[in-house]
Amino acid sequence: MFEGSKIAKKYKVKCQCPSGKMTRFVEPCMLFLLSQKSSYGYELMDKLKHFSFKQASPDPAMVYRTLRYLEKEGCVTSQWDTGHNGPAKRQYQLTKKGYELLHVWAATIALRNKVLEKFLMLYRKRFKTVKS
Repeated sequence: MFEGSKIAKKYKVKCQCPSGKMTRFVEPCMLFLLSQKSSYGYELMDKLKHFSFKQASPDPAMVYRTLRYLEKEGCVTSQWDTGHNGPAKRQYQLTKKGYELLHVWAATIALRNKVLEKFLMLYRKRFKTVKS
């Protein structure tokens, strides 16, 4: 998770934290982007950069696997767009079920954020000289 980050460079170590990469976080980000407007896969990949996927930007295969999974679960629909120059593109739209899943993700992230903030507060209190 921290490989290539400022923290890893500062301490010259690789993080052995069990959290791993934030690949699962791609799903709520894509749902959020689709809540703004329908989109194509590559357009979604480009917009995912706004969520700071710098060191480990999502690879196209993972993005399309996630889109296929979301479609199979009824959270997104897709249709081929052939009304432009060039090859046909699959355009994805969020469904009602997709909006519901997005709201569940937001509530879950908010809860996890609360827990993480509590951890950091206690950590800073315990290690007053350590900057995070």
